[in-house]
Parts: sequence; structure tokens; C-alpha cells
Amino acid sequence: MLNTFMRSVLLLVLIMAITACGFHLRGNIPLSEGVKNMFVIAPAGTFKGELESILTRAGAVLATAEGGADVVLNVAQANVSRTVGTLDSLGKANSYNLNFNVTYSLDDQEGNKVRKVTKLKATRQYDFDPERIIESESEEAELLESMEQEVALQIVRQLSSITDFVPK
Repeated sequence: MLNTFMRSVLLLVLIMAITACGFHLRGNIPLSEGVKNMFVIAPAGTFKGELESILTRAGAVLATAEGGADVVLNVAQANVSRTVGTLDSLGKANSYNLNFNVTYSLDDQEGNKVRKVTKLKATRQYDFDPERIIESESEEAELLESMEQEVALQIVRQLSSITDFVPK
């Protein structure tokens, strides 16, 4: 019991220390000229904001309408799910798996696929103590934020590899 609590506290302190020191994988992933002018379609929420922020840092110019963009980044799915990781001796959950799944594609102005439908996934596990609900909820929120950033960076890295597309 104490060991699980100490691991949770240590993980939380480590996450807070990393984010407090400003550690973030940023920029330095330049997009090619062909895909810089884009319109983003994504489910409303924190992931869309994180994705747009990382795209902008990578040099993207985000259009306000599909017609004003060379390409359309279509995030068809951005879902979070939580499953039981492990159970204690009484059959109660003492850890959870947090999953973040994203499906996206990149299309040109005519609807042709510049990048085929791609599925990305980030997974984290965290300990759960029913006596410390607020700490567990806070840890889950921080992990979700980290996973959203990780997947957004994966998308930008994948888009940066598109070097042969020339918009019409």
C-alpha cells in the first residue's frame, strides 16, 4: 500500500518537475512548403488546440477555411479511453491504462490523399488509490495532456516527411 503510494507520489513529482522546467519537444520539425498552408479539421477539445499550436511552431500557416488552404489535415478521431490495468486482492482496480487514439489523413484541395489514413496511439498506466481520488484525477489529466502532445508531435513529424507534394 505504502509502496504504491510512494510510486504515485514520485511519478507525480517527476511529471511536475519535467513540465515545470520547460521541457517540451518543440519546433525544429520544419514542414515542407507544399504542406505549410493547411486547414485543420479536428474534434473540438484540447487536442485540436495542442495540434494547431505545434503545427504553427513547425511553420504551418493555418487557414480559416478549407478553400484557402493547399491541404486539409482531417483528424477523424481523437478518443480517450481508460481500462483497468490491475486489480487488488479484493477485485478493485488499483491501476488504470489510459489510451489516446487518433486517426487522421491529409488531403489536397481536390480531396486526393496526400497522406493516407493513419492511426496513432499513446498509452500510459497510472496507479489508483480510492482514498486519493483528487490526486488520481490530477495525474490522469497530466498524463492525457502529455499523450496529446506526444501524438501531435508524431503527426507533425510524419507531415514533415512529405517533401514531394506540390499544391496545384
